[in-house]
Amino acid sequence: MRESIALLHYSYPPIMGGVEFVLEGHARVLARYRHRVKIIAGKGTSNKKNIKMTLIPEISPTYHKVRAINEELGKGKVPEEFHRLKEFLYREIKKALEDSRVCMVHNVMTMHFNLPLTSALDELISDLYDRIRFYVWCHDATLTNPLYEIEKPGEYPWSLLGKLNPKAEYIAISRLRRNELADLFGVSPELIGSVPDGMDIKSFLDISDSIWRIAWNKGLFTDDLVMLFPCRILKRKNYELAMNITAEIKLLNMKCRLLITAPPDPHNPQSMNYYEDLHLLRQKMKLEEEVIFVSDLKDEYGLKLGYSELKSLYRISDLLLITSSDEGFGIPILEAGAMRVPVACSEIPSLLELAQDKALFFKLDEKPSRIAKRIVDYLSMQPTGVLFKRVVSKFDWESIYRNYLQNLVRA
Repeated sequence: MRESIALLHYSYPPIMGGVEFVLEGHARVLARYRHRVKIIAGKGTSNKKNIKMTLIPEISPTYHKVRAINEELGKGKVPEEFHRLKEFLYREIKKALEDSRVCMVHNVMTMHFNLPLTSALDELISDLYDRIRFYVWCHDATLTNPLYEIEKPGEYPWSLLGKLNPKAEYIAISRLRRNELADLFGVSPELIGSVPDGMDIKSFLDISDSIWRIAWNKGLFTDDLVMLFPCRILKRKNYELAMNITAEIKLLNMKCRLLITAPPDPHNPQSMNYYEDLHLLRQKMKLEEEVIFVSDLKDEYGLKLGYSELKSLYRISDLLLITSSDEGFGIPILEAGAMRVPVACSEIPSLLELAQDKALFFKLDEKPSRIAKRIVDYLSMQPTGVLFKRVVSKFDWESIYRNYLQNLVRA
């Protein structure tokens, strides 16, 4: 049987909490990459195929025996029940770890909520380190937080909260926590790793599976600028200008993409011919990487090109670009406004009427180089787009796995 990756914390969702949220993120992304994941917790459930739950109620700080022990510890006393519970937890967790090669212990070793558990884990790490790689994840620390008053921080078991076990690797969630832990343990910050918390961007923004895969596979989240042109293949859409603007942005040393959504009309020979001409122009301009005809990816990614995927395209784009020479209305302007996506569009009556002064307008005879520069300047005044790229490229669970977790769990 393939060895599992164990994640241990007081509880797991649906129990709500910041660490529980992170634990679930780690578990799901590890399972997505075909790791066998085991959650060891006092409370929680999972219905995911590759995520197994091992519940040990005594791990939870709300368990009645733990609450009674904490009451005595609060008076500075270590009751006999402390040692009995510690030995019990040692045996149960050791049994749960029999098929594990990696164990990530989240926030238990530096917090005082279940000190029998902290003590049991400290011994388990020392006893099993030659077989199991232990990572001590530190989200918070009791002894660095003035809100917690510990009367005897230098005495056992409270002293465990300030002890670095040399048989484990320690990981902090931020530079601040890393420096605080280094001071607490009396070691160099270089001895403590750092892995930021993250979030599930795909679920949070409700991005479809197909568009999410396209975005990652094509590297759209690391591009400087992703422009969306969601219209039919008609001559009056003036895609040539959009492609020329893309080429000029590329000359500004920016990684730029233009996403053209619509397929040609199979019943309209003119539409088919225009579509083929646009592909030839893309080749001639050497923009094969920069200009993406989304409909060309339909079979490869199982695209339906329905409303759900259109919304997803807006969510991954930095700008709506419309270069039409004529429009009766301009529904994409409304879509972009609803999605809070900035707009750059041709200065024609219908689009002026819709967007008024809430978009960047350019004249159809304006030089593409000037339009490109104006677009870049316009977006530079809207830092939310830059923050979005930073969040996705560094803090999505996919990024957390690729940049950190896969190295930690590598056999």
